[in-house]
Amino acid sequence: MTKGSSLRLVSWLLMGLAISFGLYAGSNIAFDLTSQTELASAWDRTHKAAPPIAPATSSDPFQLNVQRPRLAIGQPLAKMSVPSIAWNGIVLEGTDDRVLSGGPGHLVGTAYPGEPDNVVISNHNTYSTAFGNLKAGQQIILDTDYGHFVYKVTGFKVISNKDTSVTAHSTRGQLTFTTCYPLWAGAFATQRYVTMADLVTA
Repeated sequence: MTKGSSLRLVSWLLMGLAISFGLYAGSNIAFDLTSQTELASAWDRTHKAAPPIAPATSSDPFQLNVQRPRLAIGQPLAKMSVPSIAWNGIVLEGTDDRVLSGGPGHLVGTAYPGEPDNVVISNHNTYSTAFGNLKAGQQIILDTDYGHFVYKVTGFKVISNKDTSVTAHSTRGQLTFTTCYPLWAGAFATQRYVTMADLVTA
């Protein structure tokens, strides 16, 4: 095989890989969008505006103990909105493959929105690429059937996919949003991109 034909073969192989990667990523994005459209429609039909929350009785103005049973895996927990990057998602309970294949999921065992602890939400990067445009100080809003909660972004970091420190409990209301990194790499991402935010309005 001549040098020229070898180069052509390598070029075709690389082009084939690029097309396959593009089709894979595109199909994941299309599935996420379809799933989220259906979930958002169902959420809007079944969830009314949350009632006002009773004033806190402790010195912590954001103290909230959610008086409700924990949700089953796959049930909708919150409507998440990030106005500055025009991003919306219905957060389901759980972070297994079935949940995350259709959008963001709430890590079981972490706090619920509004509680004085760490709310951890994860999402595949195919539906999170816009988070690369998010800036510190911007808002992340979680609407539940028991309240409306605003979190202010405080920072970002890239961690190993084995690092679980960001999911640890806290003594204050905060939100941790994780997705795979690099954001453009789809299933080939090897790290995690973490967005951190503090509860500012309950």
